[in-house]
Amino acid sequence: MKRKSIALLSTLLAGSMVLSACGKPQPGDNNATKPGQPNKEKKISEIIKAEDPAKLPATAKERKDTLIVGITAPSGKFNPIYSDSVYDGYVTDLIFNGLVTNDKEGLPVPLVAKEWKLSEDNKTYTFTLKEGVKFSNGDELTAEDVAFTYTALCDPKYDGPRADAVEKLVGYKEYKEGNATEVTGIKVIDKYNISFTLTEVKAPAIYDFIYGIMNKKVYGFEKGGIQKIKDLFLKPMGSGAYKLTEYKPGQTVSLTKNDGYFKGTPKIPNIIMKVTNAQTNIQELQAGTVDIDRIPANTKNISMLKQAGFLDLQLFPDNGYGYLGLNTRLPKFKDKKVRQALMYGLDRKSFVDSYYNGYADVCNIPISPVSWAYNEDVEKYPYNLEKAKQLLDEAGWKVGADGKREKDGEKFVIHWKTYTGSKYVDNLIPIVKDNWGKLGIEVIPELVEFATLSEKVYDKQDFEMYNMAWSLSIDPDPSGIFGKSQDILGGFNSVGWHPDKSEELIKKRSSGNRC
Repeated sequence: MKRKSIALLSTLLAGSMVLSACGKPQPGDNNATKPGQPNKEKKISEIIKAEDPAKLPATAKERKDTLIVGITAPSGKFNPIYSDSVYDGYVTDLIFNGLVTNDKEGLPVPLVAKEWKLSEDNKTYTFTLKEGVKFSNGDELTAEDVAFTYTALCDPKYDGPRADAVEKLVGYKEYKEGNATEVTGIKVIDKYNISFTLTEVKAPAIYDFIYGIMNKKVYGFEKGGIQKIKDLFLKPMGSGAYKLTEYKPGQTVSLTKNDGYFKGTPKIPNIIMKVTNAQTNIQELQAGTVDIDRIPANTKNISMLKQAGFLDLQLFPDNGYGYLGLNTRLPKFKDKKVRQALMYGLDRKSFVDSYYNGYADVCNIPISPVSWAYNEDVEKYPYNLEKAKQLLDEAGWKVGADGKREKDGEKFVIHWKTYTGSKYVDNLIPIVKDNWGKLGIEVIPELVEFATLSEKVYDKQDFEMYNMAWSLSIDPDPSGIFGKSQDILGGFNSVGWHPDKSEELIKKRSSGNRC
């Protein structure tokens, strides 16, 4: 369940846009509804073609060699082992290539690797690399670069979110915590062959090899000196289809084609990622100053975009979900009854229906409904104020004379860190304040830029509650988010939730056989 973005940008055409939605699985077509209308019984997946392409604004017509993509501001962590938001991931995935990627069915396929073999005991992966793959500076990508990249993930000073990709390698602990000078589970066989040996079978292990390979000559450092990689965040250099040419924080990310790309020169010479928000994204599309953007799917947004006449709309179910994160390290959120009360006390369905107008569903597990692993056979926590009040009472949070909950002299106040420039947030805030206010809980929103929020949540774990969304990997791997090893500064388990039972189940889930 790693937070991993998919590099779509190099295949999209100017004059199109994307709407994302969360829907229920659909076995067949979508003919039961009119184009652009929600189908609550089926997964939303359709393309609404532009009614009058001739209305394309002149500014877009004159743009012959550049695709402009609307994006939430990335934080500038342009590195495959450190990018921790989907927005930094969009950039990183265009610049770097991993050993494997996935096909349209979501199955793993070779990328930098030519092929791979799995040992009889399912613990050793041996990769043969394609010959002639070059980094954008002309250096050939070899097994030494692959070994360097995965050894960097094992470094004692590594403080990023990808450690789950290597923590089961033979020799990981000895290198991470001891005096070992190499990770014994990583073996360079020759220039184009390398093997990785695990301490135990890990079912989704093949997806640990999706991360971009770094050039050892450029990024190389002695054990403990991983700061060098951070120093090069804004000077990324990989073997991918594009190269970074300019980064203006909060404004644009500019990339140009890599003529030496081993899969062929990209057909779109230049890509500019332009920062947009809820106040500007639709207007930018209508004006032709942005070619593509991800817009929340609801009736109002679809209507506004169709009126432009020249925009193609693609509606699809998102492999992700939005959520509220509670810092379970804090005493008031450690109690399971309190967390359950907050769930019962929030009318999630009313919010989803009012904001998305039927284009989304309430997700009751941390997996998208489009995933093979989605399961509705769980506790749903429907809106129930009385149940919520009962649980808070049982947890010792009593209503005082002023109508506010308190315990041991402390008022129940939640400081909620969230981000600016989002209509989703603007609509969610009053609902949360109202619903939990009826429970006697005061909610104080604190709005910051998304990059600042990400730093507070993941790099510093400095929050009580926040809201974000996950973009999930194809094969759900809960250890990548909820594993105990991710409860570190820079890790994805920002909420600090990893009870023993969860760790036990994650281990069982990972112990099956997989390609």
